[in-house]
Amino acid sequence: MKNVPRLAPKGFSALLAAAVGLVVAGVAWNGGGIGPARQPSVQLASAPPTVPYLEQATHPAAAPPRLQALPDEPAGRAGSSLTKKNDAAKSRREVVFSQARTGWKLVEAGEYRRAAQVFTVATQLVPYEASFLVGLGVSQHHLSRDDLAVTALERAIQLDANAGQAHKLLGDIYYARHEIKTALGHYEKARRLDPNDVVMQDRLLAARREYRSEAGLDRLFSPHFVVKFQGPTDRDVASAVANRLEKAYNTVGRGLAYFPSEPFTVILYPDEQFRDVTLSPHWARGLFDGQIHLPIETIARDRREEDTILTHEYTHAVVHRLSGGHAPTWLNEGLALYFEGGAKPWGSDYFARHAEELMPLRLLHGSFLELPPGAATVAYAESYGATKVLIRRYGLVRVRQLLAALADAPDFPNTFQTIMRERYGDFDATWVPARAEQRF
Repeated sequence: MKNVPRLAPKGFSALLAAAVGLVVAGVAWNGGGIGPARQPSVQLASAPPTVPYLEQATHPAAAPPRLQALPDEPAGRAGSSLTKKNDAAKSRREVVFSQARTGWKLVEAGEYRRAAQVFTVATQLVPYEASFLVGLGVSQHHLSRDDLAVTALERAIQLDANAGQAHKLLGDIYYARHEIKTALGHYEKARRLDPNDVVMQDRLLAARREYRSEAGLDRLFSPHFVVKFQGPTDRDVASAVANRLEKAYNTVGRGLAYFPSEPFTVILYPDEQFRDVTLSPHWARGLFDGQIHLPIETIARDRREEDTILTHEYTHAVVHRLSGGHAPTWLNEGLALYFEGGAKPWGSDYFARHAEELMPLRLLHGSFLELPPGAATVAYAESYGATKVLIRRYGLVRVRQLLAALADAPDFPNTFQTIMRERYGDFDATWVPARAEQRF
């Protein structure tokens, strides 16, 4: 993938020329048709602000400077010169705001790298416009550049404390980083700005619930994990979990040639509290949402079952980190089932017996948690079967390349075709017959 070229403007006119070039390129591309972007698993505030918000600067300094006539210039010539300069400044602003609208179209289409370029130039031309910084923050977040996203969004809030979209996204970023108290502050501000936002209400309640559940937890540290648990009586279980996770770290790491250095957070709950906090169905044995959540009584019951659950959930953590959270659920679950090992409950004729229940892989990109048990079983079987075919056909090295590429290019069909040299639709149409020739 090509690096984004650095702009080296020589003054305002050079920046304006770059802006016009980006706008023209964006509009020409848009004329070819922009399809709807795939929705991420967690809804982010990526819709553009309303047009009135875009068309007004949020800081007085964003307005073009007043130009004074020279003292010795005749009044008529001074007035004419001032008018021309003001017209030129107005024209420049119109170009910049047009550029910003193109940036939001690129965000909606999933062209986050190009959108980041557009908003970067816009913020250089009009540095005090909060909406441009919000657009830049949204783009950087989708490119898994959260440090840059936070910088842009915090700056937007300095310029406009009521930039609700910035508060929403900052809440999401800090929540994913497990900085729950900071996330709560942004979620509460976003809720006050828009009390009717139901999605925001759900996020706020989830953050409050997690904040309460983690209050007073003890911590145990291993080389690659931080394990949180409720008290001294659970320390032995926490220690065993950390040791087995380190084993999974090496097993999955060798398979994907990926050994992340940043530690992962693991939280152990009593089984009943696990259901309450994660809102997971009764059949779930663990959950990963940026942290690994585990029911302590379930994993302590059977040592072999414990290894299976821990390897499964750790694989989710690795896939999420490698792909920037952009891997479809069928591939995420398929890899977790693959690395956990062991025999699967599906016979060799499973897909023949359930042919009418199978779904296209493109419909298995979202969460399985809300599926009824029967449909969930079929979804997991498909995920495992398709992933096994993918690994057999291309190898784990290419699968890892696919995951890494998704962090920068989250459009799965396009990225799949780029890495695998096969159309996603063609793979979907051929994996079931290929699976029938193999044994589970």
